Amino acid sequence: MIRPLLLALSLLLPAQAAARAPAPGPDEALRRCQTRKGLRLLVSPEQPARGEPLRVVVVSERPQPGARLVALGPEGKLALSSELARGGPPYWWFAQLDAPAAGPHRFALLGEDGAPLACGRRRVEPRRARPAPLAAGPQWPSRGAWSRSSENLYSAWIEKLFDAPPGAQPSWTPLHQVIRDPARNFLYNHLGAAGDGPDPASAVVVQPDCADLPYFVRAYFAWKLGLPFGYRHCDRGSSTRPTRCETLSRGNLSPAPAGGTLASRFSRFIRSQVGLVHSGSGRTAPDDDETDLYPVKLSRATLRPGIVYVDPYGHLLVISRWVEQTAGRGGLLYAVDGHPDLSVGRKRFWRGAFMFHDRIQGGAGGFKAFRPVRERQGALVALGNDEIKASPDYGNHSAEQYKLGIDGFYDRMDAILSPRPLPPAQAYRERLDALYELILERVGSVQAGEEHVKKSGGATIEMPRGPKIFETKGAWEDFSTPARDMRLLIAIEEVSRFPEKVASKPERFALPGGQSPAAARRELVALFERVTKEKTFTYKRSDGSDWKLTMADVVARRKGLEVAYNPNDCAEIRWAAEGAELATCKRRAPEAQRRLMERTFRPWFATRVRPPLR
Repeated sequence: MIRPLLLALSLLLPAQAAARAPAPGPDEALRRCQTRKGLRLLVSPEQPARGEPLRVVVVSERPQPGARLVALGPEGKLALSSELARGGPPYWWFAQLDAPAAGPHRFALLGEDGAPLACGRRRVEPRRARPAPLAAGPQWPSRGAWSRSSENLYSAWIEKLFDAPPGAQPSWTPLHQVIRDPARNFLYNHLGAAGDGPDPASAVVVQPDCADLPYFVRAYFAWKLGLPFGYRHCDRGSSTRPTRCETLSRGNLSPAPAGGTLASRFSRFIRSQVGLVHSGSGRTAPDDDETDLYPVKLSRATLRPGIVYVDPYGHLLVISRWVEQTAGRGGLLYAVDGHPDLSVGRKRFWRGAFMFHDRIQGGAGGFKAFRPVRERQGALVALGNDEIKASPDYGNHSAEQYKLGIDGFYDRMDAILSPRPLPPAQAYRERLDALYELILERVGSVQAGEEHVKKSGGATIEMPRGPKIFETKGAWEDFSTPARDMRLLIAIEEVSRFPEKVASKPERFALPGGQSPAAARRELVALFERVTKEKTFTYKRSDGSDWKLTMADVVARRKGLEVAYNPNDCAEIRWAAEGAELATCKRRAPEAQRRLMERTFRPWFATRVRPPLR
């Protein structure tokens, strides 16, 4: 019996000793590192030069608690600056070497136990490479393929590009303002040749409006990483038929003439070609394979940064950041959107800002993803819906959002944002804050109209007829606010009705112990009255003086706001002023426009039902 026992111990002890052996140090881990499945490490730029910042990003499909980024240079271990870790999915880490020395560099994400999870290397050259002359050929060649790891990098890039604290209202005019910011854009000058700066004269020019923004950021990312990018020419559909698109034939393989720089070639491509997309491009049927975008499941795992939100009435937004629910705050989902004045802003998801309709015969809105594009035999092809469902990298095609009903859609999103039911007062405060953000955003839009009228010498802006007041071209599109005002009116209704919603459906909220639904309703009504009087803002009247209003004033003026979107009217009319506040007004819209607004257009705003655009 003793001999077999000794034999067993002799076999067991080395295994136990190995289990207790210390994890390899960073040097050893970096030298024998292999990237694990579900992770990817990117080093940027592709050809770094001595003394110029070098950035490292790692993305992971799953959380990696305690993970950290490490680096080795020619002289040993290096200190990384600006380290950042973000939750997900996807989960990601960012770090930067501010002034690397020439020579080989290794990078790795190490787990909590010191084991390598992802790795990469790059040689830093003594000087910046001189760009070669551009020959005629494709806009850019496809050097890679879309996959889960590249989609995760895209999500991380979007999140960092538009990052801002919760509650902030960032704005960039135009989009290349943020793309040219090396602190935000981890693909800054990724291809070398100073394509993003610092000299603005040679930097990329990216100026999308509301429809172009999702396409422009997707194209920019694909260009930098050599990924396929394609888009279709689409009609606008009709009130009874969704948008229909042509076969995929346009994109990065489209021919480009010789000459110029990488930045000028890309800038010309998106301006002259991709800039032709429109808001109707997203209003396609859920089961249509010939589309740029396809609908996705509603879940925290699928609604990642980079996913597009299609307003069924003509607006496109891009998810930019999740903020998880905490004990003192509900979860937040932010998205960025472009505006006719070429500015890019940020909105939080809620019913008052993200319009949805489950009636899809005229085209489906909602959350959609870019269809994966591949290059096959020199042509662009996109995965069909069945291929996406079967793909281990995707598998997220779903039309479920259109089967929930309008209330069901927003209830599902509330549950995703805040898995734990919120106390009614907390949920109401967050809605009131969101309404206030919409009002502040409108202040800038009205002022932009005032400045345009002054610059044009008071020339009357032509007003379209019919539903085209919501979507057209020219000065009306740039400076009128019918779509924004429709969303504001809907938001006011949502906020005003919330106390009744809590009273009728108390099971959806965490009512304080012993509080009745009726008592909760009374508490919310009192909260509404207090908060709307406390929150104030100012706008500039026609004589340049500031006039102070409260949120309560805006709520009380909702009748006047039904006809306050015309930039030919003075700012006072745009804010539905009366009495002394209106005394400084010196400009009114032409009588013919006012009659149309009052008799034909006002019923749309009064009923909060926007008409079909086509």
